Amino acid sequence: MKTFLKAVVLAAVVNTGAIAAEKVDLGIVNKIRDEGFNRSQVMDTLEHLTDTIGPRLSGTPALREANDWTKSKLEEWGLKNTRLEGFEFGTGWTMQDVNVFLTDPRRVKLFALPLAWYPGTNGVLEAEVFHAPMSEVEDFEDFKDKLKGKIVLVSKVRDQKEPSNKVFTRHDAESLTDAQSFNVTESNPRADVKEWMEYKVFQVKLAKFLADEGAVALVRRANRRGNLVEATAYQYDLANPPTIPGVELANEQYAGLVRRLDKGVTVKLSIDTKVTIHKEDLNSYSTLGDIPGKGRYPEVVMAGAHLDSWHGADGAVDNGSGVAVVMEAVRILKAIGVKPKRTIRVGLWGGEEQGYYGSYAYVEKFLATRPENTEEDMKYMEPYAQHYGQFPIKVKPAHKRFSAYFNLDNGSGKIRGVYGEGNAAIVPIFSAWLKPFHDLEAKTVTLNATGGTDHEPFDEVGLPGFQFIQEPMDYGTRLHHTQLDSLGNAYEKDLMQASVIMASFLYNAAMRDEKLPRKPMPQPSTHVEDKEDE
Repeated sequence: MKTFLKAVVLAAVVNTGAIAAEKVDLGIVNKIRDEGFNRSQVMDTLEHLTDTIGPRLSGTPALREANDWTKSKLEEWGLKNTRLEGFEFGTGWTMQDVNVFLTDPRRVKLFALPLAWYPGTNGVLEAEVFHAPMSEVEDFEDFKDKLKGKIVLVSKVRDQKEPSNKVFTRHDAESLTDAQSFNVTESNPRADVKEWMEYKVFQVKLAKFLADEGAVALVRRANRRGNLVEATAYQYDLANPPTIPGVELANEQYAGLVRRLDKGVTVKLSIDTKVTIHKEDLNSYSTLGDIPGKGRYPEVVMAGAHLDSWHGADGAVDNGSGVAVVMEAVRILKAIGVKPKRTIRVGLWGGEEQGYYGSYAYVEKFLATRPENTEEDMKYMEPYAQHYGQFPIKVKPAHKRFSAYFNLDNGSGKIRGVYGEGNAAIVPIFSAWLKPFHDLEAKTVTLNATGGTDHEPFDEVGLPGFQFIQEPMDYGTRLHHTQLDSLGNAYEKDLMQASVIMASFLYNAAMRDEKLPRKPMPQPSTHVEDKEDE
C-alpha cells in the first residue's frame, strides 16, 4: 500500500567510521551466502505465487490459497507453529473479464480495468458518455439532474507534458547520499491520514451520488501515462458497497473521449465487466511461522511482507517479491541449521493494500493497543487509521520480549541499505551488519523514516520496525499496482541478494547479546495545526 505515506520525519548523515564492537559471525555469513547464491529457491517461490496462484486481492479465495500454500512451504522447510491469523475485513472481489469499447463515433478497443469491489455490468452495457469531473462533494450540485442513463467520466483531464525517459533506474552514489540528507517535515503529522480519509470518504459519496442520479456506470482516468491502468478502490465494507459498475480507463484514451465531448460530438461506450463478490468469509488472513528460539518464552525477531495484491496483474513485485525474499531468508537459515537464541518469526500479511490490516491486527492482538478515534468519518477507515496517533498506548507482555521487525515491500530491487526510522542507536549496528555485503552494494544506513509499508504498525507502538532501501528500478514508474506487475519484471539476482541480506539481518538480530535498541515510546504530538486544518 502506497496510498498514504508517513512523512519523512528525521534524517541525518551519520559518521559510521567508528562502529561499535558489534559482533558479526562471518562464518555464518559465508554459509548464508553459499546457500542463498548456490541453492536459491526464491524464484520458484515467486513463480508459484504469480504464475500459479495469480492476483491475491484481500478476502478472495486466491489469497486464501496463497495463505495455505505459504503455510505448507514453511512447514516443509521445518518451521514450527505455522498458522493463519484471521482478521475482520469485508467482502472479497475477483475480476473475471473486462471489455470496454468506444462504439460511437467509431468502434475502438479501450484499455481499462474494473474498479475493485464495484459490481459487474451483468451483460454488455452501452450508453452515452457525460463528462462530470468531481473532486469534492460541493461539485455534485453542478451535475444534478444531468446524469440519468449516462456513463459518467468523473475525472479531470491532465495537462499534456513531455514524457520522462527515466523509466528504469538504479541507485547511484548521488541518490544514496540524498537518502541520507537532513530533512525535517513541517507538515501536520496526521495530515497523511486526514488526506487518505478524505479520499476514501469522497469515493463512497461519489458512488452513491451517481447511483441516486441514475447514472449507469462511472469511468475514472488513470493517473499514469502510457496506457497504464491501476483500478484500485476500497469499498469492501458491506455497509457501503458501490451499486453501479466502475472502470478505470487509460489516461490517453480518457483524454480523447473528453476532447470529442468538448467539440459537441456524441460519444458512446460499451462496458462488459464480469466480477464475483465473495461474502462466504468476511475475514482475511495472514500466514505466520517460527524458527523457535531457546527457553520457554524467548524474545522474538520478525521479518515480513504482504501477501495480498491487486487484480490487474499477478502481484510479482508488489509484493510477491517481498514474500519470496522473506520465505527464502528463513529457508536459508533452516538449511544451514541455525539454532537461534530468539524466535525468528515470519509474517506474510493480508490486507496491506487496504491499510495494513494483517500487520496491524497482529500488533493489536499480541503487542500493544491504542484507543479508537471515534470521529464520524473514521467509520469508513481501516483499523490502523482509526487508531493511528491515539493515546495512551497500552503494551502487552510480548512487547517487552520483541526485538525487531524487518520488512521488504518496495519492489523486486536488491537491497542497498536500510532506513533507521530516526533511531540513532541503530546506525552503528546496522552498519556493522552490512559490512560483509559491501561487495553486493549494500552499504547505506540512514536515519530517514519511510512509509507505506507494514513496518509502520510496529514503529507506531515504540517497537523497532524497519524497511530496507531497495533499487528503484521501474517499480514506481510503471509496475506498482498496474497491469504490468508480472513475473517477467522481477529479477532473480536482485532477489537472491535481498534474501541473503534478510537472512543475515534475522540471524544477527536473533543472536546478539541484547535486543535491538529502541527509540523513546511515542508521545502525543505538540504540533499546532495550520488554520486550514482547524
